[in-house]
Parts: sequence; structure tokens; C-alpha cells
Amino acid sequence: MNSVPGNVYVENFPRDVNENDDTQRIQRAIDYAKKQITGENSIGGSAYYSNAISVVFKAAKYITSAPIKVYKGIYLVSEGQTYLVASPSDNSVDCIDATNQATQFRAKNLSFIGYNTALHITTGNVDVSNIQLEGLYFHMCNVGVDTGSFKSSRSTILTINDCRSWKTSVFLKNYCDMASMNDCWITHNGSDGAAIYNDGLLNIRGGIFVPLPPQSESNPRWIDCYESSGQHSGLFIDGARFGAEGGGGYPIVYNFMPPVLDLAKNEGNVISIQNCLLSSASGSRDSNIILFNLPNRISIKNCFGFTDLLNGIVSCAPSFNPDLLPYTPYISIDFDDSVYQTLGYKRLDSRLERFFSSGYRKFRRTFGISERQLIPSKSTNGKAMITIDIEQLTGNTLEQQRQLGFAMMVITTAPGSSSNTGYKCISTALITCVGGSEQSRVIKRLNYVIKDSIPGGQNFSETCDITSVHWGVGETGSRDQAQSSTNTKITIIFNCPGNVAAAGATFTPLLGLDL
Repeated sequence: MNSVPGNVYVENFPRDVNENDDTQRIQRAIDYAKKQITGENSIGGSAYYSNAISVVFKAAKYITSAPIKVYKGIYLVSEGQTYLVASPSDNSVDCIDATNQATQFRAKNLSFIGYNTALHITTGNVDVSNIQLEGLYFHMCNVGVDTGSFKSSRSTILTINDCRSWKTSVFLKNYCDMASMNDCWITHNGSDGAAIYNDGLLNIRGGIFVPLPPQSESNPRWIDCYESSGQHSGLFIDGARFGAEGGGGYPIVYNFMPPVLDLAKNEGNVISIQNCLLSSASGSRDSNIILFNLPNRISIKNCFGFTDLLNGIVSCAPSFNPDLLPYTPYISIDFDDSVYQTLGYKRLDSRLERFFSSGYRKFRRTFGISERQLIPSKSTNGKAMITIDIEQLTGNTLEQQRQLGFAMMVITTAPGSSSNTGYKCISTALITCVGGSEQSRVIKRLNYVIKDSIPGGQNFSETCDITSVHWGVGETGSRDQAQSSTNTKITIIFNCPGNVAAAGATFTPLLGLDL
């Protein structure tokens, strides 16, 4: 072992004759290192150290049976790859306890095997805290890294580089103001819960997520997003691969973050995913993002891997009803043109359509939808129907009475005689939503005009033209909205001579009209 001045080496602290494992010798090395720390300078609530001491392990196996206390200014490093092994191996033992001591904590090239919690690291809400973890391996642990709570880890930067987990339940519990996971390799043991619990800001850059078969009656997923601290939270993923091998794939996000409706705090809570392979889904391939609440913004761009998600790329959990959320320009869901899946599968839970946005939120608009395909449901007599949401207007002001909403709709049906022949029916229409009057007590009136129609089908004679536009969710209804009505749903009925599962409609709203 090559000694470096200032370092403390665990090998210089052998086991006592009555010690059966390495717990106490490691603790003696760390306690000795603590005494070597000099030059502490505290300013206000911030702590700085003129030196930090590295406690160095050799590339060997160490067995521990109780938590090891780590202090401020202590780094844990290995000359090669150190194996810290729990005894007993029943996930009942914690390994490293740096509670309120991890202000400038470092750990490098350590493997943790069979622990309950491998690293419990919190800063005690000390400013300028910076935690760096590199080359760590969590094998069959309950929890890899736990940062405690937002109160005990705020104002903290956490950086996790080139780390791995294998059959570990929770890789990270994040409560930090800023956490970054870079190029990590993550599995999940298939238990009920998330591999990552996020209640702060989390950036995931690169990395591979490999699902293992789910355990019986469990709902494994990759990330749970919360805002239990009352502070704004965010999840930002760039360039990661969420695979579907092994366990067939998990949902990527269960979201519990709510929207922030106070416009003075409109930064809100965010989920942003870009440049990723997102082939993960649940065992029945449900959705990539499942909402138990709706954050202020969901953005998915330049991603692929959406093939057979039964309830859309983003869907709602049975316990969550997005219809209870008010209309607000500060809630939006944004996909770019790369985000689509197999024809016949919807991209979005239909109840979320009113939040879909192309980003023009500074304009007041009637139709809360934008350029993308919607999958219709089956109507009667060879027809199909699509229901959309629009912004509710009370009709009490002249401005609202005069507001107009237009949408261009292109409808297609399935190919005609076979998958290789026949031609889709295409129809282009203008749908108007015109303000009413106080005298008639009508807030809005619907109408439509067929602008162009290209027949298709086996004989190139079938059409998919609109036959009805009305308020409500059924197959019939009125085109007038009464002043007392709170209904914001419009149903459009159109001919569908082909397969309704392959039919679609694309809306392009005209925004910002003030007529």
C-alpha cells in the first residue's frame, strides 16, 4: 500500500482480538481522521474546511454489522474496489451514517452488499454543501443513497457519477436542491415501489435502466416524483435508455407533484424528458408516465420507443381525475413530432387533451389543443367520434361573448382493401365556436364547414366528412351552449368507413384572435 501524507489507512487499524468483523476498526480509522481535521472556519450557517481527510480502504472485503459514523470533512475512498458486506445479510444492517455531517462528503469506488441503507448522508441544512459519489456499487440493498429529508439536505448539490445498482429496491432518495445522476447503470429488484424517490430537483444524464421481472402483486417503476416538502420539484432526463428487457419494462414516472396555481409562482413543478429511449412500460404496457396528480409542465421531446402503450404515453391513475383541475395557462403537456406510437394506440389520456399545448400560452385561446393526432372512439352507423375540451367562458363580458375559436381538422380512416392497397379518406374542415348574446342566453354556438374532401376506401368513393358537432360527450346534443352551462366538452361525429382503431383527427387551432 502506497501511503499518501494526510490520508488515513484502514489497514493501519487491525481488528482487536475480540472483534469478529471490521466495524470497529473502520470506525477507529474514521475517528482518528476526524482529529486530523484543522482550519475550520464557520461563517453564518455555512461551514468551510481548510483540509479534508481521506480514509482509504484497500481493494478487499470488509464485513460490518452496525452503522459506521462519518463526520464533516471525511472522505471514503478505495485504492481499487472495496467490498463492504453486511452481517447478517438480511437487509437489517445500515452501513455508513453521515447524518448532518455530509457537508462536503465524498465516496469513491466502494461496493455495498446486502445492507438496509448503504449511505445515509444529510447536511443539516448547511449552505454550500456539496456531496460527490463516484464508482459506487449497491448490490441487493434496500436503499442505496438516502439524503434524509428536504429540511436536512436543502442548499445541497449531490452528484452521482458512474454508479451501479443490482437488485436494489431504492437506488436514491433525493431531497436535495440539485441532484445529478450521470452515466449510472440501474436495475430494480421488482418490488412494489420506485427505484428513485425524488422530492427535489433531479437531473438524469445518460445511463441505462434495466427492468427485472416484477415480484408478485407489485408495481415496480423507475421514478416517483413528490413535492411533500412544499418546495418546487423537478425531474429532467436527457439521453437515458429505459429498456424493456428482463421484466418487460416498468413505467418511467409515477407523478404525485401537484400544479402550482398561484400565478406569482408559476415556475411550478416540471417533468422534462428528451433524447431518450423510452420503451419501458408496466407489465401490461400501460403508460410511460402515470399521473396521480398533474404538475405544471410535462415535456417529452426527441424520444422514441413508444410502441404499444395501452393507455397512452401519459395517462391518469384511477384515483386521479384531471377534470377537477381548473383551466389555467400554467399547466401544459408538450410533445414534439417525434413522440408517437403504433397506429391505433392513443398518445394521451383523453382527459388530458385540454392541457396539451404547443407552447403559445401567452395567447388566450378557445381550443386547449394543438397539432397532434387524436384517436376516435366508435359511434353508430359506421361513424366515429372524438370529444375535446375547450376553455369555459362565462359570457358575462363583451370580450368573452365576441371571442371566436377556429380549428382545422384532418380526418383519416384505415386503408381500404388491404394494407398494401386502397387510399385513406381525408377531409379538411373549419370548426367555429362563436360567442353568443345576452338576449338569447347562449354563450357559444358551434358550426363547421367542409373545405376539402378526398374519398378513399376500396372504390375510392367513401368519405370521412363531419356529420355533427355538438356540446357534450354523447352522439347527439345541441350546438348552442347555455349561459348557465359549465360544460366545456365538444363532440365531433364523422364518417368512418374503415377501421375506427386506425382513424385519427389532427387539430390546428388559430391562436390569439381578438375579433
